[in-house]
Amino acid sequence: MPKRNPYVILSVLTLATMITSFVEAMVIPALPDIQTALSTTREQAAWIVSSYLVVGAAIAPLFGKMGDVFGKRKLYLLSLLFYTLAVLIASFSSSINMLIAARAIQGLGFSIFPLAIAIITDIFPKEKVATAQGIISSMIMIGTTVGLIAGAYIDQYFGWPAMFRIAFVASFIVLLLSLATIEPLPAYSKEKIDYFSTIILASGTALILIYLTEAPYKGWTSIQQILTLIFGGTFFAGFYFYETKSPNPLIKLSTLKIRNVMVSNLAGLVTGIVMFMMYLGVIYFAEEPPPYGLGVSVISAALSLLPTMLAMIFIAPLVGSLTSRLGPKPLLIYGSLVTVIGFTTFLFYRNGLLELMMDSFITGIGMVSMMIPIINMVALSVPQSEVSVGLGFNTMIRFLGSSIGPVLTATLMTNYKGYAIYMIQLAKFSFFTEPSSIAYDYIFIIGIILSLVRLIIVLYTKNYRLKR
Repeated sequence: MPKRNPYVILSVLTLATMITSFVEAMVIPALPDIQTALSTTREQAAWIVSSYLVVGAAIAPLFGKMGDVFGKRKLYLLSLLFYTLAVLIASFSSSINMLIAARAIQGLGFSIFPLAIAIITDIFPKEKVATAQGIISSMIMIGTTVGLIAGAYIDQYFGWPAMFRIAFVASFIVLLLSLATIEPLPAYSKEKIDYFSTIILASGTALILIYLTEAPYKGWTSIQQILTLIFGGTFFAGFYFYETKSPNPLIKLSTLKIRNVMVSNLAGLVTGIVMFMMYLGVIYFAEEPPPYGLGVSVISAALSLLPTMLAMIFIAPLVGSLTSRLGPKPLLIYGSLVTVIGFTTFLFYRNGLLELMMDSFITGIGMVSMMIPIINMVALSVPQSEVSVGLGFNTMIRFLGSSIGPVLTATLMTNYKGYAIYMIQLAKFSFFTEPSSIAYDYIFIIGIILSLVRLIIVLYTKNYRLKR
């Protein structure tokens, strides 16, 4: 246990998590303006978001392993330092390539969240870990929702570089607070790091994410795309066979085969897909002009997710406490069932912004009831010497799902178009194609199906209770 009050450390970790989520969400509303300002294509603009995810997901297991070997505080501060410097570089980007490179460096700060969860696991008693994890996890959606709203305002009134400059100031303050607050923690692993296995896993992860990112522009079945997918799968297979022979594996395969770790990774993958299908489905439907959407502004569309944020704030700590008292399995089953109900309400009740907000609130309860037990199961199921790398691997898996969700949503909206005529001025008409109601129906139906699949997965959870 650290000498400093663990809740003080938790406050700083929570602030860092909220700010990084806030920054990543701020970028999304500004993408069209960045595309115009830097004279680039939509495909290149998409890499402003994807480069962060590709590098971050690929590097998370390595930073987790290094945290176990060299100390979590050191790697946490290193991740935050990379992130802080990268947002400063991004604010002065004069070309799309420079901005994408800066965003890729930001990806090195992707490991802030799993390392923060690992630090919490070290400094809190086991029976309080889930509650603390609930508090820090809630910051992700809060930061994301506030970031969407603030990003639209900042971009409109101050320009997109101001977003990154504000992010730099906030990140620098958090870095100073982290230096002053987080105390050195013991390194529980003395193993040497097998960097070759890291390269194999990172290459496979990056190629799969590149395939998903490029699919909307180059097609799912083009020769280049198929080769990218094949090479990505080959690297994953190579990682599996190499890990069976390596004397110092990045993460022991026996750890991944632990029942609750396996359930957590599979459920995390599905949760990532479902969460971002809901997230983008709601945003696009709210902004889409009638008759296929509500036709509200980007600010109002972001506000439609406000109930989800409120669910995160008030329910996440409760879910964490219940996870300790009841165990993860009841919460996982409950979360899956509530998510099914939430997506069902999207199907039948979405005629106004208030209905959309109620649907988001129900689904948000289901989501937060899933996320915290998933993270808690990994933190408490793996050996203490592998907590950081286990959480890093789980984060990588969840973000693979988070990358599939937007692509699947975009594909449905592209393939199912409706037609609408809009009147301009008095007698002029313009003919547009928009994602039809069927596209949104399919988004929410797939959300229901995947939530049911996840329900089947979580039934295999081995329950445990942590008595106070």
